Amino acid sequence: MKNVTMFLWNNFTNDARVTREGSALSAAGYHVTVIAKREENEHDLKIREQLPSGIHVYRQDKETFKPKMIKATTMVKKHIPNALLMLKMIRAGYQTKTDVYHSHDLNTLIQGVVCAKLRPKKRTLVFDSHEVNTSRTHYKTGLVYKVEKFLLNFVDHTIVENETRATYHEMLYGYRPLSVHNYSEYYDINEVQAALTSDKKILLYQGGMQEGRGLPLLIEAFKEADVDALLLMVGDGKIRQQLEAQVESLGISDKVRFTGRVPYEMLRAYTKQAYVGFQILQNTNFNHYSASSNKLYEYMMAHVPVIGTKMPEICRVIEGEEIGLVIKESDKEDLVHAIRYVMTHPEAHAEWVKNNERAKHIYNWEEEKEKLLQLYRTIDAGDHNG
Repeated sequence: MKNVTMFLWNNFTNDARVTREGSALSAAGYHVTVIAKREENEHDLKIREQLPSGIHVYRQDKETFKPKMIKATTMVKKHIPNALLMLKMIRAGYQTKTDVYHSHDLNTLIQGVVCAKLRPKKRTLVFDSHEVNTSRTHYKTGLVYKVEKFLLNFVDHTIVENETRATYHEMLYGYRPLSVHNYSEYYDINEVQAALTSDKKILLYQGGMQEGRGLPLLIEAFKEADVDALLLMVGDGKIRQQLEAQVESLGISDKVRFTGRVPYEMLRAYTKQAYVGFQILQNTNFNHYSASSNKLYEYMMAHVPVIGTKMPEICRVIEGEEIGLVIKESDKEDLVHAIRYVMTHPEAHAEWVKNNERAKHIYNWEEEKEKLLQLYRTIDAGDHNG
């Protein structure tokens, strides 16, 4: 049995992509360990646990830096705990005695490089880039590019989320990575029990509540559309309180509901009830522009039509499979029109539902995971060439 150690810069409670990949490898006979982190306010999470999928989780505590003798800047207070956490992850990574290290995103690639390459007998290193790190909000593009370019010299295999990002990566670094889409697991939505009851049609957003997701615009458009429906906001994030305040100030608290964070295994119970789902990313950077996002496929798997932004990967699926409407990015009037159209054209809605039922047989993890498994079969055969 081959041992695989994955590094992950979160607590590994709601990471759908890593769960899918780790579970697929575990089911294929690999011993999978995920080294994740645990914040000071997350001590309810176990340091070590084994998931039903067979994945072994080993969380490292992140400590708060409390300087006594020096006057520390905010940057120092932030980066010293991160550096110490990286060292803990590296120590844990060495202890796993693994065959393959698999770093999820750039913030765990140093850990992977040290564990895989700074040793007498080198190990295979896989870099799984969930985001476009050189073009993200609040990231220093030039510095990130230099760091990523240097670390890629030590990487044996690279994975990205889709072909648009594979092309961008090839343009930057001179080689084309493997694209593994973040499709939802295949399941029968009719076997899922609904999470709540409502006598109104539910318009659904599920996912992180951060800048660039078009959420303030969605709330404004929902009020202006003035339809007989409930806007359900499933998830959490930095701007949730801002969104709740916006809803209250617009006087639509009786028509909008926030659920907070929902465990991944319970998410489809909310998705099931949606009449339409939103994926309205704003083109604030290439990371957003090139995204396909797992929520698009989660909507599809539940037969939920989608209103999405006109960006390449989102547009390709919505228009290509005819499962909803594509709107102009950051265009409130277009969004208002789309909401009203969906609510007043049941025949179009029924057709989108039917098309989703067909498309889910193509866009699902059971099909897509074969790309990941084939990569690991190649690694097993001894091919360690980029």
